[in-house]
Amino acid sequence: MLACRMITALFLAAAVPAAPACPIEKAVYRLKGDPKFTAGFARQDRRDSGASDLVLWLNTPKRTYWFSFGSPNGYGGTYLAPELDPRISVRLSDDEERDAAKRMEPPEALTTKFDAFRADLGAFVGPPQSTDKPPSFLFARDLGPALWYGPTTLAGNDSTAESEAMPIGLFVAAGCGGPPKAKK
Repeated sequence: MLACRMITALFLAAAVPAAPACPIEKAVYRLKGDPKFTAGFARQDRRDSGASDLVLWLNTPKRTYWFSFGSPNGYGGTYLAPELDPRISVRLSDDEERDAAKRMEPPEALTTKFDAFRADLGAFVGPPQSTDKPPSFLFARDLGPALWYGPTTLAGNDSTAESEAMPIGLFVAAGCGGPPKAKK
């Protein structure tokens, strides 16, 4: 019986990836079942969001999407809302910034529940922060339907955004590297 428990524990330890050994904003995650979809975190100005000093990026075969974190008071969990690339938006004028912020206010239907898990499968209790160790797993079940039904809204009302089919699955820690290069 003890040998069976030890074998099970070793199997589970080998099956669960450890968190990447880099700062959270350099961690990269691949979608289990379709590794063309990658995700990770990038820093943003803390004044842009009260919930986190990070944003989530999602790189698909067609483009990169950005999401800010939200977290209601109480037992509401963490959610994602469409955002602009924080590396580019700082270059906008005040008027452009206000217009972009108006465009990016998502209808409630476009907020997506988000969960991050440690290697021991314990969940993060709130949005990830730059001071946290990188999670081992990310899960946002409704990102696939949002990419299919609302890519234009997810891309800040960019009419060139196209529907994409992304399967439901876990994003698994895949190493370090950081977000894709910013497009000019």
